[in-house]
Amino acid sequence: MAILQAVNLALRFALELCLLGALGFWGFSLGGGWPIRLTAGLGAPLLAAVVWGLFVAPKAAYLLADPWRFVLEFVLFALGAGALYLAARPSLAIALFLLFLLNRVLMMIWAQ
Repeated sequence: MAILQAVNLALRFALELCLLGALGFWGFSLGGGWPIRLTAGLGAPLLAAVVWGLFVAPKAAYLLADPWRFVLEFVLFALGAGALYLAARPSLAIALFLLFLLNRVLMMIWAQ
């Protein structure tokens, strides 16, 4: 069981990185000139990382209590999935969101 819990935590970290990657991919795939792409491609993941670091991360400065923490995670991953969908990657969007939900359910069951 301990191995599965460790794999779940590793999946969690990978999903966080995928969230940032999804937002960056969306930003750089926008139409328009390079200033818009660069701003969105770097700004969206940076904003998500700051919000995550302030309110969701285990050592967050303002760690939210559940259920608010879950709500914020849900919103962030929904935005990431939406970004992938808008960047014409609907399969990746569905996979990201479903893996997030599975991971979060297992974290609640195992009190991680």
